[in-house]
Amino acid sequence: MRGAVRVERAVTSGSGGLDGGTFDVDTNVRLVGDDDQEVLVPGAAHDTEAIHRATAGRRVTAIVCARTPSLNAVSTGDTPFHGGPGATGRSCSDRPAIEPSIRARLLTLPGDTVVHTGHGRNTTVAAERPAVPTT
Repeated sequence: MRGAVRVERAVTSGSGGLDGGTFDVDTNVRLVGDDDQEVLVPGAAHDTEAIHRATAGRRVTAIVCARTPSLNAVSTGDTPFHGGPGATGRSCSDRPAIEPSIRARLLTLPGDTVVHTGHGRNTTVAAERPAVPTT
């Protein structure tokens, strides 16, 4: 990458079925890169056209979901949402497994680490510490 690295946000929209219901969902898609290259960091994106528009013709070099220490950020998908554990109210989720994972893997990062969630606004590790109960 030749230019300054930045994180951009695009939102895709779609609907999906879960637990017998159909839900409309907006999903955050993170684009990490410069003007020459992009790394697409998605949640479960629904609209490939929105992703294509967001990349504006730049070459997608990888699809990842990981911590980016040089940007002091982590992309987490649905594990936490702003305000606490995410995606824990469905039959396919496991709150007793998610909370210890968040405590061990996310909340141990520096407090000012930006958390790019799969849905909704960004948060920080420090802001989420009080929202995840300890055992």
